[in-house]
This record gives sequence, C-alpha cells and structure tokens, in this order.
Amino acid sequence: MPVHSRPVADASLLGARLDALAAKIDIGMISPDPLELVHRYREPRDQEVAGLLAAAFAYGRADIVVRNVGAVLEKMGSSPNAYLESFDPRAAGRRFRGFAHRFHKTPDLIALLSRMAWAIREHGSLGELFRAGYRADDEDIGDSLQRFVSALIAAGDSLPVATRLRRASLAYLLTSPADGSACKRMNLYLRWMVRRESPDLGLWDFVDPAKLVMPVDTHIHRISTFLGLSERKSADWIAARAITTKLAAFNAADPVKYDFALCRLGILDMCSRKRRKENCDVCLLRDVCRFPVE
Repeated sequence: MPVHSRPVADASLLGARLDALAAKIDIGMISPDPLELVHRYREPRDQEVAGLLAAAFAYGRADIVVRNVGAVLEKMGSSPNAYLESFDPRAAGRRFRGFAHRFHKTPDLIALLSRMAWAIREHGSLGELFRAGYRADDEDIGDSLQRFVSALIAAGDSLPVATRLRRASLAYLLTSPADGSACKRMNLYLRWMVRRESPDLGLWDFVDPAKLVMPVDTHIHRISTFLGLSERKSADWIAARAITTKLAAFNAADPVKYDFALCRLGILDMCSRKRRKENCDVCLLRDVCRFPVE
C-alpha cells in the first residue's frame, strides 16, 4: 500500500510541543541511561572521567552499557579520577581482565584509560584538555571536539607499544567530526559536561551551550525525520548539524535541550519504527508528527 505523511507542522506549534515534552520528561525517567553512572559521583573530575567512559561505550542497549561501564567504574574505586592519577597499564590489565562490551575487550579499555590518564597527568583534568583546544569563535563545537579527540588519540605515540596499537579501536570509541560521523557519543559527553540544566551537569562553564551539536543516533534520527527536522537519509555529521540548526530556532541559546526527552522516547520504546496506537494517541508530539501512515 502507498505510504504518505502529514505535512510539516507549523514551526511555532512544533516548538511548543518540544518544550512541553522537555518539561515532562525529566531526570526521574533517566534509567536506563549512561548518564546515571555520572550522577553517582559528586566531584567534578570524577564526573568527567565517568562521563567519558560512559559516553565512549554508549553503543548497544542502554541497560547493558550501564551494567558494563558500571562494573568498570566500580573496579576504579570511589574516585575514578584518583585511580587514573596513579594509573598503571599492566596492573589495569589484570584488574580489568575479562572486560567485554560488544566487540571491545580489555586491551581497548586499557588503551582508552591510558589516554585519559595522560590527559590528567599533562593537563590536570579532562576538562582542562578540552579547554586547551576550545575556541569560542568557532561556528560550533565540532572543531574543538576534533582537537580534543586528536589529542587523546595522539597521546598514544608516547605510551607503551601494546597500548599504542589500539588506534583503530579508539577511533570508534572517540569519534571525531573529521570522520564525517554524527559523533553521537562524544556530543553526548559534551552535552553532559556543558549544559547548565538537569539532567546535565554544567561542569565546563567555559563552553557556550549554543555551540553544542545534537547527539544523533538511530532514535534521534528517526524521530527527527518524523518531526520534519531532518530530510537526510544518513545519520552523519551533516545531519546532526542540520537538526541542531532547526532546533536552535526554538532555543538558540540551548538547542540540544531537547535531546534527553527525544532520546527517552526511543530508548523507552515510546516511539518505535512501527506505529503503535496506544503510544501515539498519548504522545505530546502526536499533532506535529509525520509518522508514515499506510
């Protein structure tokens, strides 16, 4: 049967519905989400470390990400930052023996931790490493993110050979706009660190939230298409920037404020690939959605 869609909703109506959704879906609905791991800590530097680990491995089912990364953080003790200040790759190899998250194994984890430890040793914190590459006059956060990721990966050149050989793995964990990918997980990390409002932490107050780019994954890309925010078939960096630009029309100072609420719709299976009347009928976005109808 032919498939058709509703016309694009009026922009003011769409903005109002998105604001209503963002107000309704709050931190009380956070689980399962990698961000809940970051909220277990109170010290900013511990939150930075937990955040980068949680974001880097935030692919696959959210509950499995929380379980696997949570187990790593538990083995790092009460302060992940303090653990990395005295990081020993060989001892870590024994401590995290048997780690597995999808196709990433213990050597990949050690390679990432080694670079995070380098950042803390050389710059004092992950935030200070990001600050070193941040440019307030950049159009958006993309170039600063690229500098941050490049510095972390390049740090391996001064590390032991066994760690240095994991560059391909790290390129997946630490995505960069230079690759053309949407950089969902790194943009997610930046959202957590930069946005001033709950559920995010607002630790990096030197970064303008207006510079952030929407963390686009399959959920966000699909829902953005339904809402007329994206016409692009691929969930790539171009799509992420385009979606961000459209959301900025509703909140120029904080365009990614809608990410948490929209992503919850997908993760909690409130908005799926198949139309479900029981979900659609009560959705706050129902009158601005272009879900294909047979």
